[in-house]
Amino acid sequence: VPHITMFHTLGAIKNSIAISAEEPELRIETEKDLAQNCHHIIASTEKEKKELTQHYGASPQSISVVPCGVNLELFQPMDKALARQQLGFTDDKLILFVGRIDPLKGIEQLLKAMPYLQNGQRPRLVIVGGDENSQQELEKLEELSRELHIESAVTLLGMIKHEQTPYFYSAADVCVVPCYYESFGLVALEALACGTPIVATDVGDLKSIVREGETGYVLSDNAPCRLADKITLLLARPSPDTESALSIRASVSQ
Repeated sequence: VPHITMFHTLGAIKNSIAISAEEPELRIETEKDLAQNCHHIIASTEKEKKELTQHYGASPQSISVVPCGVNLELFQPMDKALARQQLGFTDDKLILFVGRIDPLKGIEQLLKAMPYLQNGQRPRLVIVGGDENSQQELEKLEELSRELHIESAVTLLGMIKHEQTPYFYSAADVCVVPCYYESFGLVALEALACGTPIVATDVGDLKSIVREGETGYVLSDNAPCRLADKITLLLARPSPDTESALSIRASVSQ
């Protein structure tokens, strides 16, 4: 039976970054075995294709690059006020993070960016993600929020249902992807499909997904001051109307 595989992330890359706990040798060897012996590999970016050949010895001829996509019927713009009302948020400005609660996601850097926000902006940061296995990391984020004196402006929501995420994207003024590593960057695509601009680090395929200065910004790293600078620019924009949200969304289908 032909075997085609696609990797969510690569253990060898995660270990080379050395932010999270080291991935076990069993994972590395298994991924290497799959990469070398399956019939074909789907990579989401050209960068991932290169990493598979360099770290796991996969044949370039056995790899096809197919970018990820999102369900545009589920992820679409909705009225910001209605979305906030649905979720119970009354804040003037909202910053959103969606993803696993893991050091590799750079959430600590996003928290550290909050005090740098210019013009006295103190929006609410909403962090969506985490489960029973994330309690230790969540406690670290709560402690860091207290140390930074921003705990009153940070909401840690935990895991939500997938069909609820469009409400959060639409309620937010900006979605931040401060990761050290992403194989693609699907959260950015989901947010853009809902008409919400992005601030992200240069991981995955975000350089191709985000139109610089138009649908967001892609940074060389997740330094808190740089994150804050670009978040400030997007928060200073007028709340997007239906036309501008649809313009941001249009970039996804193109």
